[in-house]
Amino acid sequence: MIRRHPLPAALAALIATCVAAACSGQRDGTALPADLPVVETVNGQDVPQILLDVLARERNLDLSVPEQRARALTELTDYILLSQAASSEDYARDPAFAAEVEINRLRGTANATLAKFRSSAQVDDSVLRTEYDQQIARAGKSEYDFSQLLFDNEDDALKAAGEAMSKPFAEVFDSWNAKAKQARSYQRIRPGQLPPALGTALAALKSGETTKIPVRTEFGWHVIHVGAISPFVPPTFEQLKDSIRETLLGQLADQRLAKLRGDAKVVTNSPTAAVAPASGEAKPAEKKAD
Repeated sequence: MIRRHPLPAALAALIATCVAAACSGQRDGTALPADLPVVETVNGQDVPQILLDVLARERNLDLSVPEQRARALTELTDYILLSQAASSEDYARDPAFAAEVEINRLRGTANATLAKFRSSAQVDDSVLRTEYDQQIARAGKSEYDFSQLLFDNEDDALKAAGEAMSKPFAEVFDSWNAKAKQARSYQRIRPGQLPPALGTALAALKSGETTKIPVRTEFGWHVIHVGAISPFVPPTFEQLKDSIRETLLGQLADQRLAKLRGDAKVVTNSPTAAVAPASGEAKPAEKKAD
């Protein structure tokens, strides 16, 4: 039975290439060299070990564990058998089938290329340290426990904010709980984690204070009340180093893709217009009145 999970990107591109090229018993229709180590032979077709390695890596399987190796090998064999069936039935004659194969090949190639962009980029520790320092500076020095009433309309928000000037916020919170879009309490939140306007308002409040004027964001109007404020102790550079590297590598890959877009000459064709009948073309005969 074929497992119902997505085909790994790199493997999808290679299998799709094989189908599109109507592979016979060799690897002449794939992008792989013919002299790679072979893991199995299926109906005379040599299957390179590297395909099994890719599948196992993307499925998070350990090939040194017999059960997991068997699972990966069975899945790979199924792909090869289906590829061979597609070739023998000449399914590629069907444009829809060929297009589905091609879009999978393109998707796999694109994903593998982005991964190659990431792995080939160089980010040294000085860059990581600079990014770390900037992130810590943006994070601020304090974390806030606060409660929020979020409203869809400004009038209700103004009423709730006005009531909070003369009543304990807990009473206002309870009375507007059912009417507000959201009534919720948060713990240990840093202003930088919030929409800019809300983060700025939060940082300006002291413990026990409530916003006198509702804060407008893309989510609505916020009335917030600060409870406790505690010092923020950031993770160390070593703790964040790897995640920062991954983020920067992703940004560099995106930048390369953006440059490719910017440098490309792309001409988009308009949808084909309906062909109007020729002026001399015969029209359906009108039914004569009795």
